[in-house]
Amino acid sequence: MRWLVLKTTGAIAAALIGIILILFQQNSLKSSFQATQRVSDSLKTLDADYITLQRIVLQASYFPYFDNDAVLNQIKKIRQRLKNLTENRLLRRKDYTKTREELLHAKEEFEAVTKRIHEFLTLNASLKNSSVYLPTLTLKAYDIFDMHNESDRDTVVLLSKINAAIFLTKNALDDSFLEEIKEYKKELERLKTEVEEKDRKRLLQASIGHLTLFLKIFPKFHDDLEAIMKESFQKEIESAIESFFKESKREISHINNLGELFLALYLISITMVLYFIFRSEKENIKLKRVSEKLKRSLITDHLTGLENREAYLSMKQRMNHPALILINIDRFKHINEFYGSKMGDMVLRQSAEILKEIVPPYLNANIYRLGGDDFGILYEFESKERTEKVIKEIIEEFHKRAMSIDGVAIDISISIGASYATKLFETADMALKVTKSSTRRRYTIYDPSIDVSEKISKNIRALKELKRAIQDKDIIPYFQPIVELEGCTVAKYEALARMRTRKGEILESKEFLDVAKEAKLSGEITAAILHQTLKIASRYDTIFSVNISAGDIMSSYDRKNIFELLKSYRKSASRIVFEIVESEEIEDYDLLGEFIEEVRGFGCKIAIDDFGSGYSNFEKLLQLSVDILKIDGTLIKDIESSEHAQLVVRTIVDFAKTANLETVAEYVHSEGVLLKVQELGIDFGQGHHFGKPLPAEKIERGLNGSG
Repeated sequence: MRWLVLKTTGAIAAALIGIILILFQQNSLKSSFQATQRVSDSLKTLDADYITLQRIVLQASYFPYFDNDAVLNQIKKIRQRLKNLTENRLLRRKDYTKTREELLHAKEEFEAVTKRIHEFLTLNASLKNSSVYLPTLTLKAYDIFDMHNESDRDTVVLLSKINAAIFLTKNALDDSFLEEIKEYKKELERLKTEVEEKDRKRLLQASIGHLTLFLKIFPKFHDDLEAIMKESFQKEIESAIESFFKESKREISHINNLGELFLALYLISITMVLYFIFRSEKENIKLKRVSEKLKRSLITDHLTGLENREAYLSMKQRMNHPALILINIDRFKHINEFYGSKMGDMVLRQSAEILKEIVPPYLNANIYRLGGDDFGILYEFESKERTEKVIKEIIEEFHKRAMSIDGVAIDISISIGASYATKLFETADMALKVTKSSTRRRYTIYDPSIDVSEKISKNIRALKELKRAIQDKDIIPYFQPIVELEGCTVAKYEALARMRTRKGEILESKEFLDVAKEAKLSGEITAAILHQTLKIASRYDTIFSVNISAGDIMSSYDRKNIFELLKSYRKSASRIVFEIVESEEIEDYDLLGEFIEEVRGFGCKIAIDDFGSGYSNFEKLLQLSVDILKIDGTLIKDIESSEHAQLVVRTIVDFAKTANLETVAEYVHSEGVLLKVQELGIDFGQGHHFGKPLPAEKIERGLNGSG
């Protein structure tokens, strides 16, 4: 009886000890999983933060105007994350010695990179100053030097060559141009000794000074940027992640081994043993899932749940003949800027879900998020016809599906590039760029003819035709009526640029304006349209609007042409409204203010075109003396159904009334839109509902008839 009591007591004690120990083991395992997951997430986020820092540094290098605070804030963010990791309680344990050592090495590497970044920002500011100021000196040279004199003309050409060499050196990061720039500098120094006029000598001296500065600091700038773009820090982080994965796996293995020791106690009591075996099995399953989750997280995009670029590269290597469909969300940057990054993230998630639903099963494809708003579909190539069929199905499905996020309806469209060539991603991206640059294409499948030379050839042909049209006076205005909404009567007209080809075809401005801007011919187009409009305005008592770009205003040559035309038609100049088109950033608001003041001296009025479309500096524009706000057509076209558009337009109208400004609604294309803009109190309307743009002779017949 005594042995039975002892055995029973021993069995109960063993069971109780087993229960206590297994609970301790479960708690340790759970705590270890949680701590491991937090550190793993921080390590991967640190890697992503450094990639973001490299991207911001590249933006600082290429963009003329960039806020360096973005770089400094990202450095601060990475430092804090490194500090948190190196001070993490888990990583301070001896089980994670290797991980912590590699993190400390990464921290030292990052401080070295940070030093390079600070030096780079200082050099970058100086380079940008010279890169921007040298073209300004070249433009000034056109006024100082006599272009009819061969020697003077050669000097101006030399300055232009310098600008091209500086541009290529900085943006292509090509040191090979430095010797060429040195030779240009010697030539400028020689020319300086030969000229006597003070203004020419000062201009040449200033150019020499900026060249000297550029030659001095560019090699160090290039060296710093290459050092920043190296992957040494990322390799340290990747090594730390790998070590952490091994050490955490070892720790979890130790905990499991301890659990197996506890199981020996369960044999004392059959009931308890069965119970503990069951519980231990559950924990092992959980452990396997966590282990799989850790592995999966390295190849998964955490925002969309799709596989990431690493998974794409791994899968592509295992395929026989891979093909890639590259999908990009159109105007995603505008969605982020207008609705905020949180809404942008939700758009990406929904887009990923749509892709998972609509990619046909027969394709046996994998779907990836390859970065930003780019998605990829990777599959074994079978035929071009099948690829084209899948692309059309995807485009059709995206077109049919309406996206609603937090009650906000967002219309999105996609552009697609596809390839099955050797350099898969690069050629698919090239095809995507062809699609993005076209106003009609929705997709492009790569073939060898798609390359830079094709685009250059096309631009050369377009430029040749544009120069021919300017010379032959084939840049002509078409006039679209602007209607007073209260009585629905035509109050004025907008002059829109058109180009007449050799075959007599009439091209809209979107077909040639980009080429004109690149060739610095937009001012010639503005002058041609203004001249013909002033002629018509001199015969009729009617107001006419003429578009003028920021580039036209900033150019002294184009401003002079405009003022000369206004002087020649002084009596009719007061019938002109200049619509400022902010298609490019205005650099000099003082000069813009001077321009507005001078044209007001002729009686002209000023309108801000496309107001509400996301102007970067519209607050500054409104500080100037303007008369009219033309509300952007993208807000007006959906105003019947979009409460958001109605709110924005109502805010603009209220502001305009307070500021005593006239308002014009663009893109009034239906009776419903007309009623809505009348209800909102807008003064004037413009769009196909009132009339399409017509040539001058038809408008004049109407004006004669009304007269």
